[in-house]
Amino acid sequence: MITTEQKLLSALCHGGVFLAAPILIPLVIMLISTDDYVKTQAKEALMFQILLIVAGAVSGILVILLVGLIGLVVVGIAAVIMPIVAIVNVANGNDYSYPISGKWARGL
Repeated sequence: MITTEQKLLSALCHGGVFLAAPILIPLVIMLISTDDYVKTQAKEALMFQILLIVAGAVSGILVILLVGLIGLVVVGIAAVIMPIVAIVNVANGNDYSYPISGKWARGL
């Protein structure tokens, strides 16, 4: 059974993007927490945010070729929608994994 504290810490990790600290919050929670569920969710959020930053940088460079505009739109939409989906899932007590970065985060 997942406790309320675990749910709140996990939701905070995924919601760090809305608090202007998308890498700092999951990193601090991952280093401080002793709970495996919270650490896993912090890794998931951290890997997803790093992936978004890399994808945004690549898309930003590709804007020169006009291909990057589509990439920036996709990255922007994913940066808003995916963390909301993750917050709802962990608030309901589900073990959420992001579609792309989840496999890498679980492998660490």
